[in-house]
Amino acid sequence: MKKSFIIFILGAWGTVSHAQDTAYVSRDKTTALFFKSAVKLISKPTSDFDVTQKEDALITIKALDANFTPTRIKVQDVNTAKVYHIPVEYSYGRAGKRIDVDGATPMTIRVIKSAEFNYNNVIAQLVTGKRKDVVDHEKTGGIKAWIDKLSLAGNRIFFRLDIRNKSNLPYEIDFVRFYIRDLKAVARMATHEQEIVPLITTLHKKTTIGHKQEIAKVFGFHRFSLSEDQALNIELYERNGNRHLYLQLKQKDMDDLKTITPAAQQPVNAIAANTL
Repeated sequence: MKKSFIIFILGAWGTVSHAQDTAYVSRDKTTALFFKSAVKLISKPTSDFDVTQKEDALITIKALDANFTPTRIKVQDVNTAKVYHIPVEYSYGRAGKRIDVDGATPMTIRVIKSAEFNYNNVIAQLVTGKRKDVVDHEKTGGIKAWIDKLSLAGNRIFFRLDIRNKSNLPYEIDFVRFYIRDLKAVARMATHEQEIVPLITTLHKKTTIGHKQEIAKVFGFHRFSLSEDQALNIELYERNGNRHLYLQLKQKDMDDLKTITPAAQQPVNAIAANTL
């Protein structure tokens, strides 16, 4: 009996399963799952929703049909064989968020498929200094936000999001949503929206802005373009509140992109040599 128990324990070490928070999806919002390292899908997606592996450690989910039974997807860590069981349910209000799976941290540099550049110097330039080259701004309930420092670095487009709180109430950020939509489209028409997910962000989960405080956060995306009839919409949502902010980046703003030269990524053997 004891021998059988030991064999069972040794077998269990091979694959470790972990339950995760629910990933809520809808037909016009993309939910992004970020992992600490490279993963692979090991369960077959159903026809009710679309599951796409955007990067080695990034998976996006979007519903194709609102009437599907809650299910789970299984994702396995390539290096450790750890298996994540991620529940998937339909919810328009709670969809479109970023989920950091198993303690994955917000990325300052996570360009897994493109190791050509190191974007640390780009982020440092954008996050510091005064606000300038403002693209759009909006305010509500004592909260004001600006989009500024729109830049091109390598094959990434960056901008800075400044948020200031002049109200007496703390402002806790729930999530920020980004999507491209036709300017003349009817609001909330899924066929006219293209959700995009930042590959680089300095915004941490559960960020709260106190009275008379201001923060500056940087976002980086795969290089994209806009037609004259399109805009990148940036929606900032307050947790447990209604002071949401809506900003836009239009095609004319892309004409004034500032260029920043990112540092070249060091080869692996060079990095190893520098640590000796």
